[in-house]
Amino acid sequence: MWQDLKYGARMLAKNPGFTFVAVLSIAIGVGANAAMFSVADTLVLRPLTVPRASEIVTVTGVVPRTGFVSPTSSTLSYPDYVDVRDQARSFSSLMAYRLIVASFADRADQPAQRKFGMAVSGNLFESLGVQTAIGRPVGVEDDRVVGRDPVVVLDNELWAQQFSSDPGVVGRHIRLGGVDMTVIGVLPSGFTGPDQFLHPAFYIPFAMIPSLKSGGTSVELTSRDVRNLVVKGRLKADVPLTEAAEDVRLIGANLERSYPDSNRNHGLTVKTEFAARVEARPPLAVMAIMLTTLAAVVLLVACANVAGLLTSRAPVRAREMALRLAIGAGRPRLIRQQMVESLLIAVGGAGLGLAIGYGVIALFQSLRLPTDVPLNLAFELNPRVLAVGIAVAALSALLSSLVPAWRSTRGDLVATLKNQGAAETRRVRVWGRSLLVCGQVALSLVLLTVAVFLHRAYQAEFGRGPGFRTDHILTAAFEPDLADYDGPRAERFYRLLKERVQALPGVRSVALTSAVPMDQISIESMAIAPEGFDLPAGTENVRVRSARVDEGYFETFGIRLVRGRVFRPGDDERAPRVAVVNETVAEHYWPGGDAIGRRFRLTEGDQPWVEIVGVAANARYRSVSEGPTEFVYYPRMQYATPNSTLLVQTSGDPATIASPLREAVRAIDPNMPIFDLRTMEEFYAASTLTFSTLIVRVVGGMGSMGLVLAMTGLYGLVAYSVSRRTREIGIRMAVGAEPGAIMRMVLRHGLLLAVGGTIGGVIASAALDGLLRAAFPFPHVATFDLITYLVVVPALLATTLLAASIPARRAARIDPLRAIRTD
Repeated sequence: MWQDLKYGARMLAKNPGFTFVAVLSIAIGVGANAAMFSVADTLVLRPLTVPRASEIVTVTGVVPRTGFVSPTSSTLSYPDYVDVRDQARSFSSLMAYRLIVASFADRADQPAQRKFGMAVSGNLFESLGVQTAIGRPVGVEDDRVVGRDPVVVLDNELWAQQFSSDPGVVGRHIRLGGVDMTVIGVLPSGFTGPDQFLHPAFYIPFAMIPSLKSGGTSVELTSRDVRNLVVKGRLKADVPLTEAAEDVRLIGANLERSYPDSNRNHGLTVKTEFAARVEARPPLAVMAIMLTTLAAVVLLVACANVAGLLTSRAPVRAREMALRLAIGAGRPRLIRQQMVESLLIAVGGAGLGLAIGYGVIALFQSLRLPTDVPLNLAFELNPRVLAVGIAVAALSALLSSLVPAWRSTRGDLVATLKNQGAAETRRVRVWGRSLLVCGQVALSLVLLTVAVFLHRAYQAEFGRGPGFRTDHILTAAFEPDLADYDGPRAERFYRLLKERVQALPGVRSVALTSAVPMDQISIESMAIAPEGFDLPAGTENVRVRSARVDEGYFETFGIRLVRGRVFRPGDDERAPRVAVVNETVAEHYWPGGDAIGRRFRLTEGDQPWVEIVGVAANARYRSVSEGPTEFVYYPRMQYATPNSTLLVQTSGDPATIASPLREAVRAIDPNMPIFDLRTMEEFYAASTLTFSTLIVRVVGGMGSMGLVLAMTGLYGLVAYSVSRRTREIGIRMAVGAEPGAIMRMVLRHGLLLAVGGTIGGVIASAALDGLLRAAFPFPHVATFDLITYLVVVPALLATTLLAASIPARRAARIDPLRAIRTD
């Protein structure tokens, strides 16, 4: 093996051009796959940072499919969790948690900050197998009696930032959600929490929830129809997933019989952590699949390129292989020698490819989502990504070298030594290389089609606009809970704030809302039962996205009212319940008629009928690529809305109002914190344009890589063909063929390869169209985007012909006399 390594290194050094192209080809494939695996790892694949993470499963609720809402409800109520925990036999432990938002202060006399944390069951840390760095974790005893044990465990990052990693923090009291709590421990630095994305700052037991002011995200400990807990369990060693699912299903059926009012049509099941993630966030899973698939396509193009290069060298090394066989070398020995050379190429390609992958990952690391939620989006070149890069490099070496190495040892030994047989095998080799090049062109067309489709789709969606104005608007979020406000006091604060901001120079209008479009965290949803609409069998309601807004919302955001009226100051808690729906709601539940005056009932709790008084134009609510989405606006005065965002429409630059707005807040209450103070234009660009531009650039970059590789492969094949036909071309020119005819003959060969690959690429692109539209469901893009193909196909043919024109011109300048003498 050492001899093979030394000889292989000398051979590669002797042919620097071949080595450079081969290493670069592998590097492109390795880099693309490493980067895209990092994305897939972050979005879907990365395991929890706990011991024996593969044993962790998720207990989820199941509700009937309706066609317009999510088919599953992954969360459970606290009483249901307790019943499953006490009755299930398949788990060594069952834990639960819930994200909460609460005010945080080192001391009671300090201004409060907003922090995201988790309320957890007392057995969570024991079940996960996580120990604290100092102190102790929340235990079962801390969760037994409601309000008895005000204890908190800090995340390591909060400990470092807020307390300078002081080990004396254990035993100190902090102010959390208006309650004095004792710090009992600090978690280790490597632990990011039980959730895939959220990185909490603190953990408290469920028993402290009734005492905590938690920003509207509290956990209801007694009601079965309030489902907001994520429940996970650790399977026993000898229990398969199917047995655990049946165990939980029977418990769910018993709960349905025992509590028909709250648990009707709500079953239970068990899913792996991976399956639960895919079901909870399907678009992320589909996007990860699409990106890794495209990266695999780039790898196939790279392997085809290297295989073509190795095949073109086979005739040159045919005598060498024959001589080695003649003096006693076995075929396995020669195959190993050539595969060792390919392995050296793969090693060089892996090093360069991981550097390319790191550069692509750095682009994703620069992505900053416009939210204060502590998201754990760690795109990184971790050991898992490195392992994938090395494995991809080794696989590429195997794929690209095995067939050329095997074929180089199968020729006729005597004929090869006599320089015969080359003509007999040349046709087979050319056909093999031709198929490889056609495949490269086809795969490159697939990559380019995806890139152009995404670019055109995003351009089309952005061109249509979001359905609301983004210019001349400033947003500022408030959480009065953090300043210990009750409901009436919070409303007095908002009333004074609106009056003072409206009086500022340059302010046209102000409004309050519970949710800002494109802010996926703040958008709410409520379960409704439309009057006179036949819901699917077994379904009593549908969940519809919603926001609570005031009378100035539609004017401030420029949302057009199609019919009816907007809210009035009199639409308060004493007035009949009203709502404004968007066009999608009106057309779905009351097709062909006017929705004004129709009613629906809110099914969460004993709620009165709600009358529709207006129909608003459709807009985008969570994503620029979302399809028609049902949305309902409620008057915020009829539904408690302590946490709200102030919208300020200005005549000039909205950023100039930021400082006067702060002064207005400070004049009312200097202890009231302000969050998310930004222009709507900046927020819209950060939440939509940044992400979409990055995706288009990444996919376009992979398409460019594939195109460069395809051009290299086509150039190599045509050049190889010209070199093998040098004598034939010389004879043709000697008997009167013009250089132009020779050039057309060579170009015709390249054009046939390009056309063959293009036809295959169009067929493959059409076959992948469904996957692409599942990942990016653009509602206003044609099912078959002809323009994309009209752009990509001519561009691809032109570039491939350009690659073939170089050897074609070289063939047209061949000296006939010298060519005829060529052996």
